[in-house]
Amino acid sequence: MSEQNLHGNSLVFTRQFDDGYKFAQAIKPLSIKEGSQLSPGGFLGTINFADFGDLKFTHLHQNQSTQATGTKSVDDIGFSLAFQPKLTQVSAHGCVIQNHDIFGFDPTREVDVVVSKDVHLVIASVNARAFHTLYEQMGYQQGEKALKQNAMRLHPASLRPLKAFYQEITHVFNNQPALLMQSQMQSLIREDFLPLLINTFGRNAQKKPRILKPFRRYSLVKKAEEISKSYKDKPLTLQKLCNELETSSTALSCGFQEVFGISPMAYIKIQRLNGVRHALMNPNTNTKTVMEVAQEWGFGNAAYFAKDYKEMFGESPLNTLQRFCR
Repeated sequence: MSEQNLHGNSLVFTRQFDDGYKFAQAIKPLSIKEGSQLSPGGFLGTINFADFGDLKFTHLHQNQSTQATGTKSVDDIGFSLAFQPKLTQVSAHGCVIQNHDIFGFDPTREVDVVVSKDVHLVIASVNARAFHTLYEQMGYQQGEKALKQNAMRLHPASLRPLKAFYQEITHVFNNQPALLMQSQMQSLIREDFLPLLINTFGRNAQKKPRILKPFRRYSLVKKAEEISKSYKDKPLTLQKLCNELETSSTALSCGFQEVFGISPMAYIKIQRLNGVRHALMNPNTNTKTVMEVAQEWGFGNAAYFAKDYKEMFGESPLNTLQRFCR
């Protein structure tokens, strides 16, 4: 990981990561409790962050597909936009997020996001009290009710000014980050951005915007995830999983393909590999051998496990343990 703190001030910083787990740890202030790498290969991720008090901006980018879950902060409301290359996907609570959607703003709902490769996420986090005060001052009502939708699909013309502001912030992060340290620039951003955000959100909330619907089998997939966790260190076949869910393998496979882009058994193996990696990166005073940790996550064959692990993360499990035992 490399880090740049501009002018020695932590209010604006850039951090780069070569590991998905450490990347997830770094974005815990965004209420990310758990992050998993879903696609195989070495990980590269970047976090740009600026804190202006009642308004914070975070720009996230990673080269691998990831899943993030967690409980949101009660103090801030996050409004997220995804800037996606073609043929990529973002979903939140099983709803596909498109280029003209703003999402993630229900403070009572947990984080549940799947992001495919090379997507840029930009999140504006607004102090909840400041948001509701200005929302009412600008003549909008029932802000809490509007927020419960968690995602809003806008007409491109409605979103364009706000989206341009997000893009400009991202451009400054990447090209002139020192500008964000200037108090005059911070004041201008606060004065211009918050009314624009609230007008965009408030006007569209009044129009009863289209509510995003989750994948048809999203709830089935979530139940399968919970069952798989209870089999953490035990064998679990597709048939056994289907029997517990009282569903067909076709329905379950289609559901996992929709939500994660992979099969149920591939997902379960990937989550177990992530579990081993997290344990190896957090060794305690009674550190076990690599294979002892692997067995706790249901891996019995050392050769197959080592091969799968290296394919997934780009290094051997022993190298992971040695790096974090120093």
